[in-house]
Amino acid sequence: MKELIELTDLCAKRIADMEEKKKKIGDFLKEVNSSTNLTLGTEIFEEKVIIPIKKIELDGLKVGGIDGGLVKRSLHGIDIMLLRAVGVIFGYKDGKLTDTEYFPDAFPSPVPKVVFDPFSDVELEMNSNMERQMMEIGTAKEVVEKFKPDILFLNGSIVPHYSDRPAKNSVLNLSFEKMIESYIGLYSAIKHSDTILAGVVEDSRGTRFCEVVNQKILEGIQNIESVKVLLETTRDSSLLSYVLGQGERSFVFKYSANPENHPVLKEFGGQTANQVFSFYAKTAEFDRPVRVDFLADKGINSIANKISSVLLALAGHCSYGIPSVIIEADQRAKLSEKDLDMFYIDLINKVGNLPGLFNLRREQRPF
Repeated sequence: MKELIELTDLCAKRIADMEEKKKKIGDFLKEVNSSTNLTLGTEIFEEKVIIPIKKIELDGLKVGGIDGGLVKRSLHGIDIMLLRAVGVIFGYKDGKLTDTEYFPDAFPSPVPKVVFDPFSDVELEMNSNMERQMMEIGTAKEVVEKFKPDILFLNGSIVPHYSDRPAKNSVLNLSFEKMIESYIGLYSAIKHSDTILAGVVEDSRGTRFCEVVNQKILEGIQNIESVKVLLETTRDSSLLSYVLGQGERSFVFKYSANPENHPVLKEFGGQTANQVFSFYAKTAEFDRPVRVDFLADKGINSIANKISSVLLALAGHCSYGIPSVIIEADQRAKLSEKDLDMFYIDLINKVGNLPGLFNLRREQRPF
């Protein structure tokens, strides 16, 4: 017990030391913001580290939000899952919410899927995520075409995560290709509309902002090797918690330093790969900054300003900075284990309690 207490004390000290260093970097960036204009280039598109978010009234705007739900279960011979995606469209007049529409419905029936492939646990997780993303992105495309919102927010990035890319010769490659096609379809719909596409990442583990700071802002400053090492192991949102105040955002930066070589972006072609940008915004007083990814071919800064202004107006809780339209979509799309139980029981009633439908042993332990 004594050893545990000592190790806990050591961990606590390391955490406190690391956070103090992050705070000092945050203070340095605030000083840079007030005293220096950043050099614009291929990585930085604004002269200040911190950009005030302009408050606006949501008058005449139509704002959409997309989210999806997924529950799954591994059985003895197959895997089963339920999926659902919902689009929510808020209409505003005189700064008030006056109209709410849903697509395809306020509470659409979940879509059942049976997976017969003998996936490993890791492959099943990847396949399930791709299936969910395809449904969400397909719903987003239809919302753009049917409702023509001014801004459409996805719950999550507008780009699949690099970890979603399966290994070469994987049985999941066909699913990956279909997922990429769904994103290409959404991008095409956006480019042929007046809708702004943005993804709000709730719990970002991204490090691109720290990477840009390390390479572009600290460049040429002496005796800061320890700072550079710290930034290489720091998540953006953790650092920016010491930089941004409520109603502020970071400068815009490219989603990837080398889009043509990015494991996922390169699948969209050079033009689209170079049109994905990011920034962080603090929209709630007692919450951390959220990452926002968006698609733009011109007017990058003005689009970031509009997105952040709408986000700030839609963040109605002091400790949760996610926009209300995404919260509503999440509540409509979420699925529970009870939903999956009903699907499972229905299958057994139709085909009988066959070996392929047996629960796994770990679900049936007698102790």
